[in-house]
Amino acid sequence: MEVRTGWNGNTTMHEDAAIKNSEEAEKSPSMINDQDDPDNKGEKNTKTVSFLKLFSFVDSTDVLLMIIGTIGAIGNGLGMPIMTIIFGEMVNVSGINQNNKDIVREVSKVCVKVLYLAAGIGVAGFLQVACWMVTGERTRIRGFYLKTILRQEIAFFDMEANTGEAVGRMSGDTVLIQDAMGEKVGKFLQLVSTFIGGFFVAFFKGWLLALVLLSSIPPLVASGCLMSIIRSKTASRGQSSYANAANVVEQTIGSIRTVASFAGEKQAINNYKKYLITAYKSGVYEGLASGLSLATVLLVMFTSYGLAILYGSKLILRKVYNGGDVLNVIMAIMTGSMRSISLHECLCCW
Repeated sequence: MEVRTGWNGNTTMHEDAAIKNSEEAEKSPSMINDQDDPDNKGEKNTKTVSFLKLFSFVDSTDVLLMIIGTIGAIGNGLGMPIMTIIFGEMVNVSGINQNNKDIVREVSKVCVKVLYLAAGIGVAGFLQVACWMVTGERTRIRGFYLKTILRQEIAFFDMEANTGEAVGRMSGDTVLIQDAMGEKVGKFLQLVSTFIGGFFVAFFKGWLLALVLLSSIPPLVASGCLMSIIRSKTASRGQSSYANAANVVEQTIGSIRTVASFAGEKQAINNYKKYLITAYKSGVYEGLASGLSLATVLLVMFTSYGLAILYGSKLILRKVYNGGDVLNVIMAIMTGSMRSISLHECLCCW
């Protein structure tokens, strides 16, 4: 209890004021007092919706754009398997006509096919990216998200969220949802088309060599998926840390009088630094994991190239396949395998 004498000689008791300030400090944002552990947030049950539920707000224009974008994505995805066929044809033409005067004319015919394919892939890629990006930008989910937040009672912001978290989530989560509804869908369709088309071409051109190369796919896909999983988890942890750091700033500035009265500036700064350090460590772990996983992918890929060339040369000597078929099978299998690795990045968004 503190006793002070005012300028008019009156004595004032400040015990009640101190108790009041203490209660106010206890009710102040928990980030300042380091009472809100970020690990406890993960224990809360979160409700999820299905992927198709995200398209509840689309209209007829969005449906048309999605249909055109799907056609473009499939065409763009089939471009790489078709390219392997043309490369194999190029090798055969060069080998057969190496002592022929018409080699330039024969090779030029194949080059014209490459130009036609490039034009088709360019148009298909433009339709894929443009239509799906426009579909993602046209989504009205951000407007509905803001309306839903504004409809909540005051108790919602005290118990479930606060102003800083609501703003951060609205600007962050809606971007992720927009990406999942737009560009990632087109990318997923493109990768699936390349995967199916690559294996179809490989087994059609040389099923025997394709079966041998299938042994390299499990370690290749496993290392790629491991890289994607680690990157997604570390990125999510870093985003959560940045959101918590923003909450510390928002709550400290909003309650600056309470913080200053209890000399809590250093505590707020320490909490802010703690979340930034967590985000920094997440980025470091993501870089290390990505580097190791990429090294594993390259190791498996080039080892598979060596195995394919070794076995393919034996098949060429036995007159089972020619050089163009072997190159076609190798490129088609590797193209499909590499695209299957990237599928997990799209699936993580859903």
